[in-house]
Amino acid sequence: MGRDADEKGQPPLSWLQAGGLILFILILIVVVDFGQRLAESQRQVEAVGRVRTEVAALERERAALLTQVAYATTDAAVIAWAHEHGKMIQPGEVLVVPMIPTAAATPVPPPIAAPTPPPNWQLWLALFFDPRVP
Repeated sequence: MGRDADEKGQPPLSWLQAGGLILFILILIVVVDFGQRLAESQRQVEAVGRVRTEVAALERERAALLTQVAYATTDAAVIAWAHEHGKMIQPGEVLVVPMIPTAAATPVPPPIAAPTPPPNWQLWLALFFDPRVP
């Protein structure tokens, strides 16, 4: 049958079939491209979520640092640093520095002498001839 169609001069595909094939290929290309764009969009949405989380953490850290800076510029912070680290006092205060005793200053009690055991010959003698030993 295929030879009869070639002999008559008809092409193997009609114009309608060729147009349908081209349309199918174009639709396939559009669908594949749409899927790729959708996947890329999903990756970007996930990246945005990660970045938002990171930004929120950095904003919390910034707020904490600003609070520390605000406290550090107050008179209370300066006085606290002077007392703790500078060992400074204000008029009317008394500086107290606790002394930590060192290990060498602590007296060590002398070791208790353990009683010396009797020699073995006395043990054997008492074992065989002493009636008090069971």
